[in-house]
Amino acid sequence: MTKEKKDVLRVALRGSRGRMGRTAIQAIHEADDLVLVAEMGSEVLDVEKVMRRAQADVVVDLTVPKALEPGIRDLIRTGADVVIGTSGVESGHIEEWEELAREYGNSVLVVPNFCLGVLLMQQLAEIAIEVFPDLEIVEIHHENKVDSPSGTASATAERLGRRREEMGGKPLASFIDDGFRGGQVCGVPIHSLRLPGMLARQELHFGRPGEQFVMSHETKDREAFMPGLLLAIRRVGSLKGLHSGLEAVLPAAWPREA
Repeated sequence: MTKEKKDVLRVALRGSRGRMGRTAIQAIHEADDLVLVAEMGSEVLDVEKVMRRAQADVVVDLTVPKALEPGIRDLIRTGADVVIGTSGVESGHIEEWEELAREYGNSVLVVPNFCLGVLLMQQLAEIAIEVFPDLEIVEIHHENKVDSPSGTASATAERLGRRREEMGGKPLASFIDDGFRGGQVCGVPIHSLRLPGMLARQELHFGRPGEQFVMSHETKDREAFMPGLLLAIRRVGSLKGLHSGLEAVLPAAWPREA
C-alpha cells in the first residue's frame, strides 16, 4: 500500500532548508498517513503558484519572523489549512490572519512550541501560580535564535499572567527593564540567554516567603518537536478559523507517540 491512498494528507512545507525544516521533512516522510508534496525555502515569493501545483491539504510554515509576510496571507488565500510553527509571531499578524481564515473558510493554527513537555509545563504552572503568584521566567536558546524573548516564553507569560489576573493578583511592580536583556510580558518578567551549546530550555521560578519552586523543561534534539508537529498537521483540519497553541488539537488522551 502506497502513500497515495485517498486518506493520506498532502503536506507542503515552507522553510524546508532550516534545521527545523529538515527534521520535519524526515518526520513527514516516515509517517504513513502523510505525503510531502512541496518544499519551499523562505525566499520563495509566489507561494500560491507552488500550492496550486502541489494541491496540498495542509501547509506548514517553519520560517523566521521576517519571512512570515506576505507569505502567510498568500498561503491562507490558497484555501489550504495552515500550521505556523515560526516563533515571534506578532499579535497584529494574528488578527489579520484570523480575518483571512474566516473569509477563505480554512483553519490556521499558530503553535509557538510543538513540544508536548512544554505544554505539560504550562498546564502544571497554572496550578502552581495559584500557590506561588510571584513568578519570573528564564529562557535559554542557541546563539542563532533571532527572537528574544522566545515565542514559547512569551506564550507562557501570557498564559500565566492572565491566570494571575483572574485570581485578582497583580504584576510584580519591582521589575524594571533597565536596558539589559529582560522585560515583561503580561506582568511576568522574562530573562533571555543566547549561548552556544544550547538548543532550548525554559525555567519557571516561583517564590514565596521562605521557599522557592522551580519548573524546567529542556529540549535536547529537534526530534522532540515532531510528535506535536505531526499532531498539528493531522488535526488542524478539524478546527475552524484561527487558533493558538497545541492544546487546540490535543485529543482527550495525550498521545504517547507520533
